[in-house]
Amino acid sequence: MKTIKIFSDELDHCYAIMRLKNKEYDFLVVASEENQPCFAYDLNDNYKKTIVWDDVGGTMTMIQIPGTLNFLATQRFYPGFNSKNCRIVKETFNGTDWDQTVIGDFPYIHRFDLIENKNGLQFVGCSIANSKENADDWTDPGMIWVGNYNDETEQVENIRHLDFTLTKNHGYKNMGAYSLVTGTSGVYRLDYPTQEEDWKLTQLVAVETSDIVTADINDDGKDEYLTIEGFHGPYTRIYDSNFNSIYRSGAETPFGHAVWGGLIGNKEYFIFGYRDGKQDLEFINFENNKINIQLIDKQVGPSNVTVYEKDKVQYIFSANRETNEVAVYKIC
Repeated sequence: MKTIKIFSDELDHCYAIMRLKNKEYDFLVVASEENQPCFAYDLNDNYKKTIVWDDVGGTMTMIQIPGTLNFLATQRFYPGFNSKNCRIVKETFNGTDWDQTVIGDFPYIHRFDLIENKNGLQFVGCSIANSKENADDWTDPGMIWVGNYNDETEQVENIRHLDFTLTKNHGYKNMGAYSLVTGTSGVYRLDYPTQEEDWKLTQLVAVETSDIVTADINDDGKDEYLTIEGFHGPYTRIYDSNFNSIYRSGAETPFGHAVWGGLIGNKEYFIFGYRDGKQDLEFINFENNKINIQLIDKQVGPSNVTVYEKDKVQYIFSANRETNEVAVYKIC
């Protein structure tokens, strides 16, 4: 697997990323976790840059509103993890750029999502804590908040928290029919409500986990799970489809952070990156029944990464936070 960096731009502490597209428009969006801009790059116009907002960053998560070029984003998730002033904003595409509306205050919300069902859009928000005396205070655990997002009123309605505490949430993965949520107490499956049942949580792993993604990297027809073990931890672990451990790395370097899993060409891969130590961005897959790790880029310190396809060519979009670089790599 070869990659070539084909695009680079500068954004201080770049963090959250998203592909935002419909039949007519196609953008890559990146936002900073500091008081810095959010940029959109036009994939139909040679990465032409538009400023979505000028400052008020602190953005951890961005979610496209289905059927639109509008999206929701967190802001003010700072300083560090003492983010009691965190809020969610809506960005509405006006044909040229985006107009902002504040949805509301959502203290300590780190990850959130919109779940489509026949009745509309359900909201899920995972907070890292409920309150804090300082950034290192974890005595008041976070929660999983649920409600209904009304796009006409631009509000989250009927919001409540589940009867469950969640400390140091970092990871969240929408699996289609359910979601995976991670924290100090492990990995949980969050089943969405039905007419018969309310939201349901099931613990899958009891090991402190920072992030999780899925891919069938050994071609057995079942997904494997790549996790970062420990909060921003130094370990990576791969589980089989039943959450039996099949690989665990040594503590090679601290601050595992960027994760992605999926199909590249005709094989499935994980992509992984560290924000500290060697700060590399890597492919992970199985070859000859052994873990194979291949370098994509070194000493870039990625915060988030994703793969997208354009005109039958695949690319890696990475927020290389530690080098303040927004990067696109062509997969050859």
